[in-house]
Amino acid sequence: METTIWNKDGQPRLNRKGVTQAIAVSLSLLGLAVILSAASPRTVSADAGRTATEGIETEGAILQEVSTADVRTAETDAGNLVADAVRLIAGADVGFVPAAAFKPGTTAPRPATAEQIATLVEPSSDIIVVMNLKGDQILAALERSVSYAPQPSAGFLQVSGITFSYDAKKQSQSRVSNVTIGGRNLDRNSTYKVATTRPLGNGQQGYYQVWNRNAIASDTNKSLAAAISEYASRQGGSLSGRIDGRVKAL
Repeated sequence: METTIWNKDGQPRLNRKGVTQAIAVSLSLLGLAVILSAASPRTVSADAGRTATEGIETEGAILQEVSTADVRTAETDAGNLVADAVRLIAGADVGFVPAAAFKPGTTAPRPATAEQIATLVEPSSDIIVVMNLKGDQILAALERSVSYAPQPSAGFLQVSGITFSYDAKKQSQSRVSNVTIGGRNLDRNSTYKVATTRPLGNGQQGYYQVWNRNAIASDTNKSLAAAISEYASRQGGSLSGRIDGRVKAL
């Protein structure tokens, strides 16, 4: 049975069946909106310039796991952890760890033990050395690091103690800008202590074009695994890591 509802002017407005159908349609649309909202990705950080699902880390946000997924193209939490360990244990101004030192696509829980972070690098037995490099050599190394960007590169550097920006659309040797070391602008004529793995110190991944092995000033006799372990001890026994804007793509 249908019941007609009249408006104040005496005109038929909507029958009861129509009201019921309208309510049902409205509730269906509301439910669909809730489902779509839950399924849609959201942007975690505008600065990061990428869209991520809930829980995935971009700059300043927190991931569920420490990951090496992007070590060949961008700053990563895993890269920052290892580069920090390398620099701090060596007492250097800058830490460089090439993407080639990481196992691609591997993860560790957050927070992680030193042993779990060590599983992200290969070989973890690589020894850390300290080089003396001029500021202009460091700039050249950063240019080398992003020379293939935005394409992946085994020579892409995960860094510590240094920040810089780069524009992949610019010509080679003019991509890098805004370089700071220890919070101060890079001095191209100053000499800095740079901690890295022995293979990179020997010039692998094309870095022989920037320095030769004679740039190695000292050998720490500490492996990547040992550095990560000592760094974890200094941090209270566990490591979490974050992306904090050391390497910014313009």
